Amino acid sequence: MSANYLEHFSASMLQNLQEMAGLEAAASQPAVQETAFASQGFSVIIGITGKRPGRIILDTTQETACKLSNTINGEECDEEFVLDTMAELTNIVSGNGITTVNNANSGMGLMLTPPSIFIGNELTIVSPKLNAEVVAVTTPLGLINLSIGFEGGK
Repeated sequence: MSANYLEHFSASMLQNLQEMAGLEAAASQPAVQETAFASQGFSVIIGITGKRPGRIILDTTQETACKLSNTINGEECDEEFVLDTMAELTNIVSGNGITTVNNANSGMGLMLTPPSIFIGNELTIVSPKLNAEVVAVTTPLGLINLSIGFEGGK
């Protein structure tokens, strides 16, 4: 996968954490992700369709998801509210990233699917036909992993 793609999503993540939650965050250098992705316990997955099908995963702990939802909304953690907030954050980050990729690469026609959320201990997410990279985003509330993968890689 072009590291350039991941940079668009990483920049979107940092910008939206600042704008939505007032959080200063830092992203690691991209790392190649193995086929199996070990979740921290709370994963939002959005599919990518178009000329380069793939998927986006925003992954964190349930505690960090609750803290982030509380910071964004100023309300106590309610499970449904946390689900809605994290799905919307992932939609916004993904939408901004996809728009930037499409604008830089005419004809890609990438579009997003609705988000799916997986919660639980010892979750493993396997994407066998994708070449993916991940960045670790460090925030004052906890670690968030952002993984982007496309079929066939580069």
